[in-house]
Formats: sequence, C-alpha cells, structure tokens
Amino acid sequence: MIEGLDQAKKLLDASKRVLILTPQNPGVDSFASAVSLSYTLNNKGKVVNLHPRNIPQNYAPLFPKPTNPSRFVITVRGKEISELYYEKENQILKIFLSPKDNKINKDDINFDDFQELPETESDLLITIGVENLEKLGNFYEKNFKLFYQTPILNIDNQITNSRFGNVNLIAGNLPMALISNRLIELLQDPTDSNTKTWILAGIIAFSRDKEINQEITSSVFGLISSNIHYKELLKFFAKDKDSRQLKLLETALRKIEFRREKQLPIICLTKKDFQESGARPKDLGFILKELTGNILQLPTLLLLWENENRQNPVMGVFYSPKPYSSGKILETFDGETKGKGIIFKTENGNMNDVKEKVMEVIF
Repeated sequence: MIEGLDQAKKLLDASKRVLILTPQNPGVDSFASAVSLSYTLNNKGKVVNLHPRNIPQNYAPLFPKPTNPSRFVITVRGKEISELYYEKENQILKIFLSPKDNKINKDDINFDDFQELPETESDLLITIGVENLEKLGNFYEKNFKLFYQTPILNIDNQITNSRFGNVNLIAGNLPMALISNRLIELLQDPTDSNTKTWILAGIIAFSRDKEINQEITSSVFGLISSNIHYKELLKFFAKDKDSRQLKLLETALRKIEFRREKQLPIICLTKKDFQESGARPKDLGFILKELTGNILQLPTLLLLWENENRQNPVMGVFYSPKPYSSGKILETFDGETKGKGIIFKTENGNMNDVKEKVMEVIF
C-alpha cells in the first residue's frame, strides 16, 4: 500500500495549472510516470506543463510527440456572456457568443496554447524521480520562490529522497510508473492504450535485473490488454532481436489471457501465427525467456501451440514456481521437466480443451 495517495488526489483535484518536473536526464521509469500523469491530467481539463519539455531522443520511438492532446483556450476578457453555443460541420467549427451588454471586439478575444503557458503560473508542482530539489539544477535556482509558494507532490522510489513535498509518495520497492498508475486509478480516469503502454514501459524498465514483488506482478496483469502498443515496446526494449521472433512475441503478447482465479497467464498460438510471423516452434524458447525473464518477468505461464505432428497436435509449456502444480501437469500429460518449466504433449487437438484441463488440475 502506498501511503499518501488520498492526500495526493486532493492536491490534484484542487489544482488547475500543473507543472511536472523530472531530472534533466530522466530514466524510462520516471519519464513514463511523468508523461502518463501529464496526459491524464490534461485530459481532465487541467493546464499541464512538463519540464524539461524536450523528449530525450532515444525515447522518441516510445513517447512520440505530442504526449498531450493538442488543445488551447479561447478567452473573452471584460465581457459578460449571456449565451454560448457551437455548430460543427465536417472540418468547420463555429462558436456563437452573445454578450449581455457591450459588443465583443477582436481585441477582447485571446487564444492560449496550453503548452506555452508560463511554468511559473502553476498552482501545483509534481516532481518525479527527484531525490532533492537541488537535482533540478538551474530551474530550481532561477525559480527558487516558486518551490516555497506552491504545493509540491513528490513521487519517487529512492529511499534517500529528502521528502521535500507537501505530500510524498515514496515507495522504494515499486516503479514510479506504478505509483502514478495508482494515482490515475484514484482519479477514476479511463486508462487508454497510450497511458497503459507508457506505464508498462516504466514497470519493465524498473524491473530489469530485479526480483519483482506481488504488487508489481498484479499491476502487470491488470495492464495487459490487446490494445497496448506492443510493437513500440518491443522496438524499444528488444530492438536487436530477430524480426521473426519479435513478430511472434508481439502476437503472443496480444493473445495473453489472464485467469485471475488461478493467477495464470495463458497464451495459445496457432499454425497461422507461426506462418504470419515467419517464426518456427523452435523460436518459442526466445518467447519464454522474454516473457518470464526479460520483458514481463511472469512468475507463471501456460503456453500452448498447434504442432505439425498429427500424433501430438497440441504441445505446451507450463511454467510455475509451485512444485504441486508442476507435479499435477506431469501426472496428467506426457511431459518432462526442462529448466524451470515442464514441456508436455497431448493427443487432443483442441487447444481450448487442453487449456481447461490444465486449469482443472493445477493448484
């Protein structure tokens, strides 16, 4: 449980102009967290600026500009409006304003680009991945007063964080993208495919070479869906791999079915999937390695695929740290242990039947 989420939500609800700050050279996790929050808050009608504004060049494939929807404000100054309506036809939008008294002149109307509003006019600062304010360098030095006149929401996973915020969301064992996702969920904002992709990218970056915990695993299961931009994720995290293997991995990711009652992700690959990707069953070793050790670090997995062998038309791999479940697979199917998984074969040619049989015997 992340302490301070309710207080953080209150800060966000009360704000109208938000400035999100990251270190000068942010990591993928902190940048994914910042972009996801920026995009979500902008969609909720808040004026959001992200500093630094430039996306690091090597992040561009995953975080294409613009990260915020293109929007602007039309301001009518010094006039009381008695009626407002609009008409939209094809690519033409007409806005009709009726002033209560005096006529509206062109000089009374102003257009503001949301992305160009002065950063110093913010009524809430959100720092992400900033251990202490000095890490913000010149921006902090030039805007010293801003940090003592404006509420600060401080998001970080460094235990050395100096907790300089009015609200501090600090969790040393969690990705910052996951902390931001918890906040987005509290805002009750529908998470679209862009936000899901960025949050998942932050989790993947954080989790590499780490032993992930149950909270991270559950979050990954909750984010996985067919509309995530897996191709962009794989280009970013596995760009040097064989293109056929990557295409099959993308297909596998889109086909993940998560059975919550068993906490088990299931993937079923058809002969057509192999044909369209140009990959072969021998490439499944790469798929398993990426899903259980690199990209997602899934603790359990059932992978089934259609086989060319007519005697064993469906084959499978069951991957689990639980000896009881693995033993049940060996009792039920013709299989053998290989590494941390069990490879098995069956005479049943219906993958759905095999899948349900596995669900029946495990755990």
